[in-house]
Amino acid sequence: MGEATVNSDIALLTGEELALWDAGLEDFDQGRYWHAHEDWEDLWNAHKRRSAPTSEILFIQGMIQTAALLLNHERKKERGVKNLTVKVNAKLAGWGCVWGIDVSKHLQAMNEFGLDAGVWSLDAQAYALERCSSREVQD
Repeated sequence: MGEATVNSDIALLTGEELALWDAGLEDFDQGRYWHAHEDWEDLWNAHKRRSAPTSEILFIQGMIQTAALLLNHERKKERGVKNLTVKVNAKLAGWGCVWGIDVSKHLQAMNEFGLDAGVWSLDAQAYALERCSSREVQD
């Protein structure tokens, strides 16, 4: 991914959508990947209901899939991890800092988990989602 392709055109979250994002982040940070997946799925559905831009909907779907990827990694589901790695790359490549998280570093880490499928040397519970400063979040 080149720096020139970084996508930063995403609206800031407010109200219920912000609460859903934050709940998902809290669950994700605690290694409760299934619950993060559920929180973000509610956010994804809210975006679809209000006809949000496709890029935002796909971004959220990519984040849901990262939670599923880590859950599959914990369960040592090689095929699931590999399939989700491809899907995550299709949806998250090109994003920089979004809603307080460093998406490019997150995607790098998901690719490492993808490569670890079948080896199982990485610990999904030890993964920490990198944040970016509020200044990097949005202009």
